[in-house]
Amino acid sequence: MENLILSFNVVAPLMIYMITGALLRKTGVADERIFHGANNIIFYVTLPLMCYRAVAASDLNTMFETPFLLYMSVGILALYALTALLVPILSKENRRRGVLILGIFRSNDAIFGLAVAAALLGEGNLGMMSIGVSLSVPLYGLLSVVAMERYRGEQLHLMKVLLRIVTNPIILGCVAGFAVNLLGVRLPPVLQKPVDGLAAVTTPLAFVLLGGTISFSAVRKNRLAITVVSFLRLLIIPVAAVAAFLLLGFRGEFIVVVLIIFGAPVAMVTYTMAVSMQADNELAGSLVAVTSALSIVTMFLFIFVLKQYAFI
Repeated sequence: MENLILSFNVVAPLMIYMITGALLRKTGVADERIFHGANNIIFYVTLPLMCYRAVAASDLNTMFETPFLLYMSVGILALYALTALLVPILSKENRRRGVLILGIFRSNDAIFGLAVAAALLGEGNLGMMSIGVSLSVPLYGLLSVVAMERYRGEQLHLMKVLLRIVTNPIILGCVAGFAVNLLGVRLPPVLQKPVDGLAAVTTPLAFVLLGGTISFSAVRKNRLAITVVSFLRLLIIPVAAVAAFLLLGFRGEFIVVVLIIFGAPVAMVTYTMAVSMQADNELAGSLVAVTSALSIVTMFLFIFVLKQYAFI
C-alpha cells in the first residue's frame, strides 16, 4: 500500500496541473494564443534556468565514477538510429517523418522527468538526474535538429545545425550550470532567489499549458500514429531500457534516471520545432498532449512495480 500511495503522490500533481489548464481553456479564462505564447516563456526562460540550477548544484564527480552515462548515451544513439531507419519506411510524408522520429526517440526528460525525480528522490537528491538531463539535452538537441532538417525540404548544412544546437536555450542553461559548478561560483542572493523562483515555475506552468492545448479533433485525425508512438514511447522503450540497465547491475537512483530518460512522454519541444520548421505541428501537438496524459498512468505503474521489487 505504501508503494501505491507513493506512486500516486508522484503523478497526481501533474494530472491536476493538466486538468487546471483544460478548465482554463474551457471556461475562456485563457485562449490558445495565451497558451502558445506562454510556452515560449518556458522554452526560453524557466526551463533553461531549471537546468542551470540543477547542474550548478550537482556533484560532477559522479559522472566519472561509473560507466552509467556512457551506457545511457549509447542507448539514446541506438534508439535514434533504429527510429531514423524505420520511420521513413512507415511514413511517406516528409512533414510527418521528422515529427514521428522525435516522438519516438526523444522524451520530455527535462520538464516531466525532473518533476518525477524530485517526487521520488527528493529535491536535494537530483544530482544524477540533473547530470543525465545535462547529457541528454544536447544529445537530443543535436539528433532532433538533424532529423527535422533532413525532412524540411532544404539542404542540410552542418554549420546551421551546429548553430541551432549551441544557441538552444536549454543547452545554454546547462553550459552555464557546468561553468558555475566547475568554477565554484556562488550567485549572490539577489540573483539566486529569482533564478530559483523562475525555475520552480517550470513544471506546474508547463503542465497547465499542456492541459490547455489538447485538441481532440487533431487526436482523432492522427489516432493511428498517436497509438503507435504512444505504445513505443511509453511501454516498449522504457521496458527494454530498464531491463537492460537492471541486467547491467544498476539499481536505485540509476534506474529512476533510466525510467525517466527513456519512459517520459514526447518532448514538448517537438511541437515548438514542428511549428518553426514547417513540419506537421498538429501531429506534434497531439503526440505531446496524448503521451503526457497517458504517461500519468504508465509512470504510476512503472514506479509501483519497480518499488515492489525494490529496484528503486
